[in-house]
Amino acid sequence: MDRGIKNSHLRLRKFGPSDGVAWLIVGLLFAAAAVGVFVLTGSVLSALFVGVLVALVATGVVAML
Repeated sequence: MDRGIKNSHLRLRKFGPSDGVAWLIVGLLFAAAAVGVFVLTGSVLSALFVGVLVALVATGVVAML
């Protein structure tokens, strides 16, 4: 195994309640996605599903920043 790969660290960090800006970004993306899908389809279940999916992806992206 290559030493560069062996010693590489994941640069993900956990953010807690004190990271207000990160939570605000994730919350706004969730709300925008959920409302947009609800307006387009009229289905609450699909709106929540897409909103949660967007929130999970946003959490991963914000954790890498």
